[in-house]
Amino acid sequence: MMRAMLTLYKGDCEHCHHTYRYTIWDARFGQYSYAYCDTCGMLATLFYSSEAVEQLPRSAANYREIDAAWEPLLTPCACGGHFKKGASPRCVHCKQPLSAEYAAVHIMRNVKGAKNWRWQGNWKDRFCMAISDPRNFGNLRHMVDPVPDLEEADDSDAESDSGSFLGLQR
Repeated sequence: MMRAMLTLYKGDCEHCHHTYRYTIWDARFGQYSYAYCDTCGMLATLFYSSEAVEQLPRSAANYREIDAAWEPLLTPCACGGHFKKGASPRCVHCKQPLSAEYAAVHIMRNVKGAKNWRWQGNWKDRFCMAISDPRNFGNLRHMVDPVPDLEEADDSDAESDSGSFLGLQR
């Protein structure tokens, strides 16, 4: 299996001062919306080309954090938390939310050579942060398309005759 190469930069938590490794992604370039888990801060990306994501309600704004209307339709994070609009990445050591303003210092320091690029200063616009798992270095704390499988949801609807899919009435 071939793995994509990416650059991990070093940041530090404003709460516990431990370091973590991260990368910054561009939602417009990747063609997705994103959300962070409200408990552990894991990043979830929802790609517009995914059949499951195409079934979600139309988004008011693309290439940024998700619409709040998507929250109840997403599968929970592995930690038991939920992917929410307004959530932020969290320190992998102390689990406290990371400040986008504090992170701006190391983000801007690490993008030397990126001419005319400026950090947006928040966790809701075009750029998002994926953090490396400290227990499995090089692997990002990231989930792709956390939407229930369409076929499984359709099968369970047929069996239960509940008439709903992803919480939407048919």
